[in-house]
Amino acid sequence: MIKFFRKIRQSMINQNRTKKYLLYAIGEIILVVIGILIALQVNNWNEERKKKTQIDQLLLDIEKDLISNYKTTNYTLDFYRKQDSLVRLIAAKKLTEEDYNANYNLRYLVSNWEYLIPKEKNINQFVESEKIVNAEYKPIIEAIKDIQYNKFALDDTWSNLDENIENNGKTLFLFNWFVKNDAISNAKAIDYFLNDESYETLALAYWAKVQNYYDKVTRYRAQTMAALATIKRVKYGYSNKAIIELFQQYNMQPFVNYGCDVESAELMNLKKRRASELYANFTNETLYLNITNNFSQPVATIEITPNTFRTIPSSGYFGLDGDNNNLVKVIDERGHCINAYGAVENGYLIIE
Repeated sequence: MIKFFRKIRQSMINQNRTKKYLLYAIGEIILVVIGILIALQVNNWNEERKKKTQIDQLLLDIEKDLISNYKTTNYTLDFYRKQDSLVRLIAAKKLTEEDYNANYNLRYLVSNWEYLIPKEKNINQFVESEKIVNAEYKPIIEAIKDIQYNKFALDDTWSNLDENIENNGKTLFLFNWFVKNDAISNAKAIDYFLNDESYETLALAYWAKVQNYYDKVTRYRAQTMAALATIKRVKYGYSNKAIIELFQQYNMQPFVNYGCDVESAELMNLKKRRASELYANFTNETLYLNITNNFSQPVATIEITPNTFRTIPSSGYFGLDGDNNNLVKVIDERGHCINAYGAVENGYLIIE
């Protein structure tokens, strides 16, 4: 091909056809430029295809991580539910000498812990790739950023619980019987756990820290499912029904439908502990949630924009016998009640 063009040029020069040669040369330059532009475009297409492949693979990895993290949070919450139940027994003075003899681990109650360590590498990498992610994936970026935000709050709450656990260990190690296992030491230990008021104070302070951590873990769990659902909607076009089936697949429960005319006396005690849940607005209008507990004490007032998920902190601290329930009234911008629901732990509210 190069020899062919060279012969044409040489023929024109030999025939002294300068004008035609110049036109030919310009045409040849244009052809070269077009060839370069095509090559660049093909290269761009290849780069875009590679980038899309990498992003899609990263999203698949994130989906796996989110499911894994969800299961890990459930394991962590199972541990602290048991801790919560045991401290309540201490407060009610229902533990006995037989209980301590049957369960040696009871003596470590206030110094025992379970730390949530979610998988974060792929999540962080996706956020770091924000500038090269297609615009259609921006809702996923925002959902994952909310996971990172909740992780910061989770770590901050853990540091408070961790400090409490460390101090509890130091207190218990002041007693020689704590590190011995002979009959006399065991008798002293059980007497301390059953009858010393300072131990009950220690246990209740531990319980308060556990409740805060438990709440933050549930909120992290809810946001994990919000991110997973966002991926399913944006990337795979999941319908509302498919999202509900996804939640049910992982044992999430829908809120209890009360209706706007519900009276406080009719409300059920749906939650035993402070916990955060998942809210979704699948309508085309911004909705507002007025959230109170069963005694009409305010918890939060939030708005949810169309086609988005939200998580919110649970009710405030109300003590061992406090009201942990959330009554959620969905209202429009004029304040008219659309419906009212009761939140359940590991629950979801989808408004369609």
